[in-house]
Amino acid sequence: MTRSGPKDPLQARLLAMMVLRAAIALAFLGISSWFQLRVSTHSEINFHPLYAVVIAIASLTIVYALLIKRVSNLRLFSYVQIAVDTALITAIVYVTGATQSYLQTLYPLAVIGGAILLNRRGGYFAASLASISFGVLVDMDLYGMLPMKYMVFYAPPAALAWKDALTTVSSNILAFFTIAYLTGYLAERMARVERALEEREVDLDKLSRLNRHIVENITSGIMTLDDGMRITSFNREAENVTGYSIREVYGRQVNDIFPDMISPGAALSQPESRVERGFRKKGGEEMYLGFTVSRGQGGDVARIVIFQDLTRLKEMEERIRRDVKLRALGELSVGIAHEIRNPLASISGSIQLLKEDLHLNAEDRRLIDIATRETERLNSLVTDFLLFAKPAQRNADLVDLNLIISETMELFKNSPDAAALRLESDMEKDIFVKGNSRQLGQIFWNLFLNAAHAMRDGGRVMVSAHAVDKAASGRGARGDNSPSPPFAKGGIVEITVADTGEGIKPEHINRIFDPFFSTKDSGTGLGLAIVHRIVESHGGAIEVKSRAGSGTVFRITLPLARQGESCVRA
Repeated sequence: MTRSGPKDPLQARLLAMMVLRAAIALAFLGISSWFQLRVSTHSEINFHPLYAVVIAIASLTIVYALLIKRVSNLRLFSYVQIAVDTALITAIVYVTGATQSYLQTLYPLAVIGGAILLNRRGGYFAASLASISFGVLVDMDLYGMLPMKYMVFYAPPAALAWKDALTTVSSNILAFFTIAYLTGYLAERMARVERALEEREVDLDKLSRLNRHIVENITSGIMTLDDGMRITSFNREAENVTGYSIREVYGRQVNDIFPDMISPGAALSQPESRVERGFRKKGGEEMYLGFTVSRGQGGDVARIVIFQDLTRLKEMEERIRRDVKLRALGELSVGIAHEIRNPLASISGSIQLLKEDLHLNAEDRRLIDIATRETERLNSLVTDFLLFAKPAQRNADLVDLNLIISETMELFKNSPDAAALRLESDMEKDIFVKGNSRQLGQIFWNLFLNAAHAMRDGGRVMVSAHAVDKAASGRGARGDNSPSPPFAKGGIVEITVADTGEGIKPEHINRIFDPFFSTKDSGTGLGLAIVHRIVESHGGAIEVKSRAGSGTVFRITLPLARQGESCVRA
């Protein structure tokens, strides 16, 4: 036979009824025996039947306890117990005086037990058995058919008329079924309430699990704080964003993990507040977080903090802001550059003619040379304006990026700016992009020049170029996951230019691609702005990471050319 589950409600009621049955029966038996012992003579006492009933109750209780976990049909087992209980009560009534016994009141207890076990049907079953048993017992006592030798207490019965016997039996039967109906009704109501409570507990348990699942898998970090601003919970996304596990932050002050995030006198004075702060992950990575702080219910949940990683969003906002500014300045620069270039050409030509036609002394010739040199410098500046304003899209050839970088490095090594520098490279072979070779070379020339200015006392510049998959790099050619035709089916190339210079100050890093921004007295502030514009015009993206005193790393991503196109050796 299969075992019933330990949490079966009927099994629990059977166990309770077993204990209650034995306790009540023995208590009533002891009390009634003591009472009848006082009013009877010693010669009329026969304790052997009483001992037999007590032993039977104890034995059956042990048998029930052994069988209850082994039977598969608990309802049938319950019916058997009700029938056995009724038979035991009948025996108890018989041995304690039959119709003169005070323990006839045990029959209603059997009816109540049947209703508790099996609801109204069990009550009616117990009432029927009790009615039949009591009726037969009364009839046998009325006709003198009961053996007197098995009775514990015996007194000659008073004359019992049929009318009185019928009244006694009828009133008891009516009482049995009334008790069965009422107890069964209450038992069924109780069972319905229990089922409703169990369903409610199941629903609450499901809701609790669902709530935990949502909190653990939501894409925002969630943590709770107690009244002392100590961290009391930390969901999975909070661990991913910060790099700290719940074990590392539990019970610690929130400002130990998130410095200056919460100001008790300001941020928490409002019912709900929004805070944005810079944050350094456990591994040292700098990021930007946005926090929403709201009041909780108190205790361990005095404050609820929801936060998100805004680093990408801030970068995107900064990129959009810079692009808008660059486009506006570019459009303005185009008009200004053309207006300046035409007079410059006339001035330069006129100076050259004067220099050739006039007989100038040394001082005048020196002045003419200065004017020529400054004219050429101004013309170069105008050329940079035009390159920044609108990088040319013509001559978009398939070029070998490795070759472009190598040639630019060789040229730069021979320039005076590279005298104290050591240039190194680690480039993958056969990396092809589609673009303008002169403009691509301008990107690396300007980056090398920028690195040289940051390392006046010498240093190292490391250039690397490797093809990577878009999904692996985490961004597309335009700084997101969108494809850039005609390279939609290709990957991207990631180029890094790292130096060991003085680095960029935090207050300057967001402005280095702005036109005319320069930290050098002699700089025009267009070098990195031009780099940004060229990279953008080639469908790529550029970002910079730097820390003052620790060098700078520029990371450029460009779309790789599709296979099958012929390469023009630029």
